[in-house]
Amino acid sequence: MINKTSRKIKKSILLILLSLIFVFTCQEIFAQTQLCGSRQLDPRVAYFLKLIGYEDHSIEQLRSMPIEQIKFPQLLLIPYPAADVKRIKITADSIPVLVFNPAHAQNLPVIINYHGGGFIMPLLPGLEHSLWQDAKTYGAIVFAIDYRVAPENKFPAAVNDSYNAFKWIADHASEFGGDTSRIALMGNSAGANLVAVITQKAKKNGISSKIKLQVMNGLPVDLSPRNMETSVSYQENAKGYFQSKADCYFALENYAPGQYNNPEVSPILTEDLRGLPPAVIINAEFDPLKDDGILYASKLRKHGVKVWDKCFAGQIHMLLGLSPGAEEIKEYETIVKTAMNASFNK
Repeated sequence: MINKTSRKIKKSILLILLSLIFVFTCQEIFAQTQLCGSRQLDPRVAYFLKLIGYEDHSIEQLRSMPIEQIKFPQLLLIPYPAADVKRIKITADSIPVLVFNPAHAQNLPVIINYHGGGFIMPLLPGLEHSLWQDAKTYGAIVFAIDYRVAPENKFPAAVNDSYNAFKWIADHASEFGGDTSRIALMGNSAGANLVAVITQKAKKNGISSKIKLQVMNGLPVDLSPRNMETSVSYQENAKGYFQSKADCYFALENYAPGQYNNPEVSPILTEDLRGLPPAVIINAEFDPLKDDGILYASKLRKHGVKVWDKCFAGQIHMLLGLSPGAEEIKEYETIVKTAMNASFNK
């Protein structure tokens, strides 16, 4: 009788302890998702939004727009030396890839870049200068992947192109001046989602050791409508800050309708993240996707993955609206450089 009572007491104590751990963990995550800044939009960003004449669109308005208007926005074209880029097509699918090597050097770290644009926008000429600049900033060779986009090519086209391009580059980057022992995947927004998915896919297929670092800026990891309706950052930043909740809904329904429970669409659903490469995750206070990035960083850490992450106060999705020399951009670049040095020198 005493033993039975003792076991009941021990069981009760264990349940209480587990409950407390659960509560404290939830509180910690909740606090992380809330604490980024004082909800004061950076005046430089506010000016940028006014300058470009930004206005929100409802999901109905987005659906009624010609898809070309969304797919091909007007982006500023900044020139750079034509000799610093090669335009190639790779794999049996003839995936277009831009190879930036402004140093014209050998044995450079390799960055495989996946662009943003809601899985709808292709790799536009207006994005090329920033890719060229990344190659200079990080002393690397940048392979920019022009993966197939929606709505003409729905999931898994973008994943297949992105993964097949990664495998090809891991085998052939040395032909262009890259060091295949130092490969980082880098992506913004939809491209950040692809980085998370491709890295997980590489682990599943036993080749994730080829990836030394994953860099994700403005990361969506849970594309479910439920997340869009319950996430605090989705509600706080639903409209007014360039990337809106309606934009996210529109991207999902065009890219992967009915597929949001697939880990290759919502990579946070993957249960076991152990053994993944180190990660840089960049978030912004006024981004609907902020909580996604913070929660994924937390889950990676719990599975023993090294993470460098930062939530930038007062900023919007992907740190848009800041000049290249802004202190926040310099800090972001410093975080990436630190992570590259630590990950490549293992």
